[in-house]
Amino acid sequence: MPRLKPLAPFPVPRVPPDPGARRAPTLPPALWALAAAGFALLAFGEAQAWRTSHADYPTVAERSEGPADGRDVVLVLGFRSRDDSRLNALQAWRTRIARRSAPPGALFVFSGGAVRGDRPEAEVMAQFGVARLGIHPADVAIEPLATTTRENLELSLPWLAGARTIRIASNTAHARRARGYLNELDPELWRRLRPTRDFVPLELGPLRLALTFYDFVAGRVAGRREDSLAGRAAMRPAR
Repeated sequence: MPRLKPLAPFPVPRVPPDPGARRAPTLPPALWALAAAGFALLAFGEAQAWRTSHADYPTVAERSEGPADGRDVVLVLGFRSRDDSRLNALQAWRTRIARRSAPPGALFVFSGGAVRGDRPEAEVMAQFGVARLGIHPADVAIEPLATTTRENLELSLPWLAGARTIRIASNTAHARRARGYLNELDPELWRRLRPTRDFVPLELGPLRLALTFYDFVAGRVAGRREDSLAGRAAMRPAR
């Protein structure tokens, strides 16, 4: 039987690229670097906000409770309204933080005067909480005179004094500053503090960094104002 010769490899023709075909888009290295930097800033802002949201609370060992028949009080810190006294986005967000942080049967104390417009911030925010978030009107108290964060705490002391537990609702860094003020005003009331849900991951996205910077600047300005007032008081002659 004759032996069969092996077949020669079949040549595969090379197809030239189609000059009209679209190539997959690729990002320039500079855009990749910009995207990586943006992600790093976002991650940094989220991590900072998480740490801030857990800071300056009493430890479990330090915690105490007020009167057994007292209510759980959520103090909602005001923010200046629009020029026409309408609700703005930051006021709405602070009210949402209060609503999601409140235990059943809580009393919501809205604090804030008419810093801008002719209606107190407390009324504007309370109206939104009742109409849009389901807060019962009987569970609302209004403190309509405060114009600073420290005044929010000082003028709300009548409600805080009888509280079983206390929660302070605001944006993350601002709420931390208010917790420090409460500790200065009354350490016993500070021990009644319980955490609020002022941090939800990725809730604000890139706006988190802007708000963190705003809170930092606002805190520095408030600190300088208080130092100035304390200096003036010290320079006054005794009567």
